[in-house]
Amino acid sequence: MKRNLFFIGMGAMVLATPLFLSSCSSSDDIADNPGNTTGEAVKTSFTLSVGLPGGSSSNAKPSTRMSDTEVQSTGNFRGIDNINLIPFAKTSAIASTDVRLGSNITLPSSATNGQNNVYESSAAKGTDHATVYANVSVPVGTASFLFYGKAIDNTAATAITSDADKHKFGTLTSEGLTGEPAAIKFSPVQIYTAGKADDKATTLADYLTSIASTKITVDGADVAWSATDNANNTIYPLYQQFIKIETGSSASVRAALQTIYESLKNNTDAMSKAVITSIKAKASVSDDGVVTLNEALQGFPGNLSTPIPDGCALVKWNTTNNKFEANLSGTSTSGQMTQRPADLVYPANLQYYANTTLKTSDTDQSSAYDGSNTWTRILEKYTTGTAVGPTTRSVALKDQIQYAVGRLDVTVKAGASTLNDREGKAISLTNGSKPSFPISAVLVGGQKQVVYDFTPTTTTDAKEYTIYDNAVPAAWGTTGVATDPSTVNHTLVLANAASTSVNIAVEFTNNSGTEFVGKDGIIGKGAKFYLLATLDPSSATETEKAKTGSQVFKQDFTTTAKLTINTNTGTTSGGSTVYDKGLANAYNVLPDLRTPKLSLGMSVDLNWQTGMTFEEEFK
Repeated sequence: MKRNLFFIGMGAMVLATPLFLSSCSSSDDIADNPGNTTGEAVKTSFTLSVGLPGGSSSNAKPSTRMSDTEVQSTGNFRGIDNINLIPFAKTSAIASTDVRLGSNITLPSSATNGQNNVYESSAAKGTDHATVYANVSVPVGTASFLFYGKAIDNTAATAITSDADKHKFGTLTSEGLTGEPAAIKFSPVQIYTAGKADDKATTLADYLTSIASTKITVDGADVAWSATDNANNTIYPLYQQFIKIETGSSASVRAALQTIYESLKNNTDAMSKAVITSIKAKASVSDDGVVTLNEALQGFPGNLSTPIPDGCALVKWNTTNNKFEANLSGTSTSGQMTQRPADLVYPANLQYYANTTLKTSDTDQSSAYDGSNTWTRILEKYTTGTAVGPTTRSVALKDQIQYAVGRLDVTVKAGASTLNDREGKAISLTNGSKPSFPISAVLVGGQKQVVYDFTPTTTTDAKEYTIYDNAVPAAWGTTGVATDPSTVNHTLVLANAASTSVNIAVEFTNNSGTEFVGKDGIIGKGAKFYLLATLDPSSATETEKAKTGSQVFKQDFTTTAKLTINTNTGTTSGGSTVYDKGLANAYNVLPDLRTPKLSLGMSVDLNWQTGMTFEEEFK
């Protein structure tokens, strides 16, 4: 990066963005008002230029998890909207305690964009993507700016509303942008805000209760499946396992019932037959033994207007009322904290930020930015001072506009073509011609509200959220896990606190054609499961820590996590072999990613695009 180049950059990607103000010739020319004092306005033109690297440039890096067009990786520019320019009289960097000089600067609409405070890509002129705003009022005495803006989504100055678009582009809630810096905050946006369980979730829980309540009649007396020490109930141990079910998604319920059916289908006792009858009350069983839920029970939680991961769609056995209930509490039957649906948020969106002083000129310098001059040369022309005065004609923002968010790049691969589960059972990565483990989402823990400079809030009781990024590459579903690294998934994230590890999870589907044993029980056929990894900055070199501030996620930096599912060949001791890695640590239920001690199923080769590198093997 050039010292004085005013640019927007994500890691090595540079979006050179000279931004300067120059006076316009009109009857309102400031020369007619030589007595202007601090706070009064000077009429200027406002020139904004964004220079992007070409698609073949080695600096052209993806900036979000989206497609090439959306990530601006080929030299395209999405434009910027929601621009907020806040003026200050301070001649150095703005702090949270500083007081603004006046109201936000308004960038007027043009024939191209039709909206205030928008820079559409179609308004760009020449290779330097320059555009000019005329008659912009800037207070005399302005010596610095806070700049905020975000990349345009579908339409300039139009908020996105659909769940799909919020996953695609990301979203944040801003507040305080018309107030002082101390009031400015950016917060993750919750995905699931319902105060009660979905009707389909309750229906699924009731169906499970009906199966748990199975009874038979022996000699005129009822014998329940829950009956202990009864010769007519030889499958009571299976009942004990059944009421421990915690995954309440349609796919997980179906998978659990498939396992139970296969355990009982060859039994001849009355209780086994009765349980199968209870299953068939709201499900069918094909000639080849495949359990299929009735249509009314299918599709949860995908039916929600804002779907959540299957591993967050929970049920819980109520021991007092002897029934299953939809569980939104985030606490499992075993007492382990799970991921509450209310704590899930969308990825961040592509935000821009600058905290910059000015250079001024009493001469109109707009013509100097013609696509030939470098920004260094342009800055050399601004020699009058560092604050807007009564005779100022041009103003240049001295420092950089940068991406205000970080980016997580994730790839996934397997350590071998077969992986062992907790019992040492070998599972192939392919099931015929199809992948055994399609990948459907990345979840990132530890996200918090950030303050005016996009650093995380230091409030001790600040709420932590988990990003649910389901806008993953299509190849993740069609190719699944292989021994070669997957296509990269990009997720935009807010910066986290220094020296703080971040837990992430990857969501898979078990399409291997066989169930296997993971961390919290059987992973049924067709069920979702989760493998976890920890991104830990402590193994970085001191030089790398100095560059990144020991942050896993830092503004304008890319964090790369190369995840490998451990083969889990087992450890032999005392004549027995223990399988406790890889698939052995697969979770049915998504754990709370704030939990400090989690069983990890993947190894991590973690590096910053700027040089920080981690290579960690999780045991």
